[in-house]
Amino acid sequence: MQLLSLAVCLLAVAVQEGICGGAVPAATTKTTTKPSTTTTTTTKAIPPVTTTKTSATTTTTTTTTTTTTTTTTSTATPNPTSTPAATTCRNPTIRREWNQLSATEKNGYIAAVKRITARPRSNQYADPTRMSADDFSYTHAQNAHWAHANAEFLVFHRAMLRRYEQALESVGWKGGLVYLDEGAVPTSWQTLDLFSSSYFGSMGSRGSCLPNGQFSGQSGYKVLGSDGTQKCISRCGSGTLWSAQLVARSSLSSSTTYDEFRGDDTSNFHGSGHIVMGGQCDMGNSLWSPRDPLFYLHHAYVDKLYWKWQQLCPNYVTDYQGYLSSGVNPNNALLGNSQPVNATLPLDSWVGLTAADVFDTRNDFLCYTYSKSSGDVAYTAAQCKNGAQPNTNPWNTATTKKRRAPAGPKKNEAAKAAGSYDFTKTNNSTQVTVTCGKKTSTYTLPTGCEAHKIFCSHISLKPIGSGKKVRTKDSIATCPLVLRPACDKVTTYTRPSHLKPPGPGSLHKYPTVLTDEQIQDRGMDHCSIRASDVKAMQLVDEMNAAVVV
Repeated sequence: MQLLSLAVCLLAVAVQEGICGGAVPAATTKTTTKPSTTTTTTTKAIPPVTTTKTSATTTTTTTTTTTTTTTTTSTATPNPTSTPAATTCRNPTIRREWNQLSATEKNGYIAAVKRITARPRSNQYADPTRMSADDFSYTHAQNAHWAHANAEFLVFHRAMLRRYEQALESVGWKGGLVYLDEGAVPTSWQTLDLFSSSYFGSMGSRGSCLPNGQFSGQSGYKVLGSDGTQKCISRCGSGTLWSAQLVARSSLSSSTTYDEFRGDDTSNFHGSGHIVMGGQCDMGNSLWSPRDPLFYLHHAYVDKLYWKWQQLCPNYVTDYQGYLSSGVNPNNALLGNSQPVNATLPLDSWVGLTAADVFDTRNDFLCYTYSKSSGDVAYTAAQCKNGAQPNTNPWNTATTKKRRAPAGPKKNEAAKAAGSYDFTKTNNSTQVTVTCGKKTSTYTLPTGCEAHKIFCSHISLKPIGSGKKVRTKDSIATCPLVLRPACDKVTTYTRPSHLKPPGPGSLHKYPTVLTDEQIQDRGMDHCSIRASDVKAMQLVDEMNAAVVV
């Protein structure tokens, strides 16, 4: 079984410690104070821009800023893009599923992708009319630690998709982003024309260029690689995706908060999509996955699911909960998921944008909706907070009412520190006690090892005397990559007697999962991943047995 080499780097420790199969960009210092001014592009129609990539060599200038783990809130002028939808978003773009495009439109979309790829890197992220596909890949790799496995995941990628959509618009594409309805084809996705030689190309092998299609090595398509040079892309996936029914039962039906819906983005339908369709190649590399244009179809699908969940109840539109990876120097001891979310903090990478700016897809900046596709299956959902029935069919104009998003957080509402740490040393070993919120975990370090980084969920280790050097793959042999607290979740699936595992003729299949060896090799959270697997397996068994919970 195979899944989620992706998640190796989505964990903060893995991203910063260089075990991801791709180099981490040099710029790692973050700041959590929003700039006093913001510059954004809010116009939907952007004039075409014709440019040519002039060089494969790029130079990046990085400004390093010293920061602390104390979070300050923004007092900046509100971003004009957060204007309510009712003012100017009267004709939203409809993002369509790949199979809803004509052959001419499919080729037109690919042509636009190639045009922005041909641009030289602009090394800026505020003006999408100048951005190259390489800019998107680079900043995603640079910010992978802050944009995955924590609360910023969904809003970071929503902002990224909108900037990418604006870049496509600037070269003449007016059809909006395109998504792949993965839930409709969990076992047959490779048979789609998307993966044919006519369009995105079929699966290849690790270390080899894409064998065919309009992005193949033979076509001359190249994008920025982790070593700073232009390289062909590779794609080598296989396995079973999350079905539409499983997504509905696991995420849409029962989630009543943002944090519940996001779940574990390293092992749910998001992580599954990366590794099943990307394997150990570009789409399966959490830092550099945007190198493969398939990334944007996958993340548009993830964003559609987020959009569907938001449509269920009015308060879901601005609901934003959970913890962020602190925006501080990665060598600082406290770098884990310890900073509570704040909708007014700036989003990493996307200059001038906050989470609040991308909550409502009907505001002037986003101004889009999604088409209905075959993976939009019927389901039931929890009752809304105000007692209203959830809107499980946002395409039904008879039940879809004009929403007014609840008021956002106060601009001067301070974010409270949620984590603290302390060291207690003994004669023969070192004990580290970590307190985050109401939970305290104590770790006894192995002989010859000391704490490298401390997280709310785990601690990272390094050999004693190795200094501040960032962990490498070689040093893992000396000291375990991470230590985690005792698991308090159910990680072994005991099938109820009235249920059976999927058979050859079963309608629903288990999604592909990681092996124990893969989890251990990558220093991942075995407890959380296996708990997620148990939940998914039982849901699949219940669906096959037509059991309603």
